[in-house]
Amino acid sequence: MPAEADPTLALLLAKEVADVYGAAVDDMLRVVARTLASGASEPGWETRKLVEVWRLRARVQAIIDRLASVGEGSIADVIREAWDEGVRVGAAEMAIEGSAARFGTTNVRAVNELVTEAVTRVRSTYGQILREVLDVYRDVVYKATGPMVVGTRTRQEAIQAALDAFADRGIRGFLDRRGRRWEIETYAEMAVRTAAARAQIAGTLDRFVAAGRDLVICSDHPRECPKCRPWEGRVLSITGATPPGTVLEDGTVVAATVATAQAQGWQHPNCRHNMTAYVVGLTGVPSATADPPGWEALQQQRALERRLRRWRRRQAVAITPEAARYAAARAREVEAALAEHVRTHGLRREPERERARL
Repeated sequence: MPAEADPTLALLLAKEVADVYGAAVDDMLRVVARTLASGASEPGWETRKLVEVWRLRARVQAIIDRLASVGEGSIADVIREAWDEGVRVGAAEMAIEGSAARFGTTNVRAVNELVTEAVTRVRSTYGQILREVLDVYRDVVYKATGPMVVGTRTRQEAIQAALDAFADRGIRGFLDRRGRRWEIETYAEMAVRTAAARAQIAGTLDRFVAAGRDLVICSDHPRECPKCRPWEGRVLSITGATPPGTVLEDGTVVAATVATAQAQGWQHPNCRHNMTAYVVGLTGVPSATADPPGWEALQQQRALERRLRRWRRRQAVAITPEAARYAAARAREVEAALAEHVRTHGLRREPERERARL
């Protein structure tokens, strides 16, 4: 049986980095909450808070600076780890097939390019993070001193409501081509997950090519997404040396190159598929198994995980015991619903997606 790459490795490695960025976001939320809560019932609060914006700026910038140091180092580490795992799997598979090929050294340039691309994408969000935090801070001060803060609604309640909205939205550091803003933690995870998956596959394919192999076959996976379904069980050429459309001796047709499949969505972020070497006459072709209901159930799990993280983040910005207890209670309710959903649909619980850094 051939060695197969772990399709969940990129997710697990990316979550390590996402935890670093998520912890930084929580630190920023706490700094904002503590700064706003200080002296909320005292006269002249709004004036002091506007003066303190410069102190807040320095604190947030310090968090971003630490993030740039620790986070970017983590990105490099996990991408190199993914590449090394891909190389190990590729070498093991070739050995199982009895290949006597001599492998070369790791392609350092390819790894460094993936690291640079991922770091650059995440680094581009830092300026927006600082601006957004300061803008939200000023907005909370305005809302907590405006005409709505009268009678039954205290300033503290107004601050808490604004902080809850901020926590729900998160710190959005990236604007994509469709005009969607990404939370920094989510964007960092996506960027690193993509790079780690590419690194793992590239490392494996590098070993295949070094062993004289040019063909791979795409795996089958239950609950596959619509982008991946057309490629399941298809044979691809790594280098293009075997042109698409070539009919092999066992009657199998080469569908495309690996680059073409990837450009059309194969192995997108969070993809659970992999590739193994294809040996004419020896490698079996998996039967494609479509499971649209399973895919939908998986998306519902992702939605429940997002809700759980949202309530746990509200705990981070709670400025009263009542707000903290309320957020904790809602988090427990969502966690129970998530556990029930996983049991009902036969899914796997993924604690790394639910992890609280509180």
